[in-house]
Amino acid sequence: MFYKQIFDFDFSKLDYFLISLFVLLGFIGLLVLTTASVHFSDSLYGNPTYILNKQLFHLFLGLIFLITIFLIPLNFWSQFDRWLLALGILLLILVFIPGIGVEVNGSNRWIRVFGFSLQPSEIMKFLSILYISTYCVRRIELVQNDLFSFIRPAVLLVSIISLILIQPDLGASAVIFASALGVLFIAGVPIRQFLVVFLIGLLGIALLITYVPWRWERIISFVDPWSDPFDKGYQLTLSLMSIGRGDWFGVGLGESLMKMGYLPDAHTDFIFSILIEELGLLTGILIMGMLFGICFRVFLIGRQSLQRSNYFGFFFCFGAAILIGLHVFINVGVATGLLPTKGLTLPLFSAGGTNILIMCSMIGLILRIDYENKISMPIASVKRRVTF
Repeated sequence: MFYKQIFDFDFSKLDYFLISLFVLLGFIGLLVLTTASVHFSDSLYGNPTYILNKQLFHLFLGLIFLITIFLIPLNFWSQFDRWLLALGILLLILVFIPGIGVEVNGSNRWIRVFGFSLQPSEIMKFLSILYISTYCVRRIELVQNDLFSFIRPAVLLVSIISLILIQPDLGASAVIFASALGVLFIAGVPIRQFLVVFLIGLLGIALLITYVPWRWERIISFVDPWSDPFDKGYQLTLSLMSIGRGDWFGVGLGESLMKMGYLPDAHTDFIFSILIEELGLLTGILIMGMLFGICFRVFLIGRQSLQRSNYFGFFFCFGAAILIGLHVFINVGVATGLLPTKGLTLPLFSAGGTNILIMCSMIGLILRIDYENKISMPIASVKRRVTF
């Protein structure tokens, strides 16, 4: 039965616009990553294509995830969402266990499993939206009317965020909080309860910034990076210099100066600066438009899900679009000096295996949501009679 279900798809009902955007951005992302990482790969690993090879492997694995998740019916997620969330929490705990967790620059964000590195906070971005979406479907009326039904997922969310903050990873915590809270908002949580949780979250983030010295130093350097360009403002000043060199049309693909060991994290957090330096500001604006185009397309699929009473699709699409949009907004804001320095990747561009796997998984589930919307009963359209 399942074998027949796999090969009995109507390919005319796939969202080829979303697929085209995803494939095109994936190809451009690989091109930009290649040129941004070649010097770093050569100096650190003795192989100019080492990081590219890893990214290609994870992208290939991500495409397998995308196809597999697309083939899974939506009702599967409502049955196993709690088990998947429990697995995600377990992975967050494993980062603190010696021999499994890997410490990099004082942060415990990675685990090694069978020779592969995973970043559980990235996995939790997908699983938290998945769980909150299925929870809202199961308890939609209670979420809208019962305070306890709203507090339960909120407490669970705070517990997950606390584990991520201990690692520490404020950026991942902030986007998970915003995405999950966005799903609860569109589910119809009373505005008072929503505002209370939202303000508590903002207060918590403010305290974490104020009372952690190195985070406060980032805020100070963000306000005036040129006051200390060789220490606290080093990354931002070089990022701005990289963007300034690019001007409107760029210095040419592969001709970046800042990627030659000057700008730290040129192939991860600050890859957008290298993109503009080599390809120009106009290309950077076009890339941003395409990335936000994915977000708006996902919003549209979510709206169509609501029209067909596919509430899981509605909630998940809105949460995923918020998550992707925040990643783009924060990454570009940091690179251009509009936001304080925060380590968030640019989707489909920055190096990072777990990130590309999760991005592919989300796109696979969104395509499945859109597919089930299209094969469901059409929406009745009744024309009004003319009256005289």
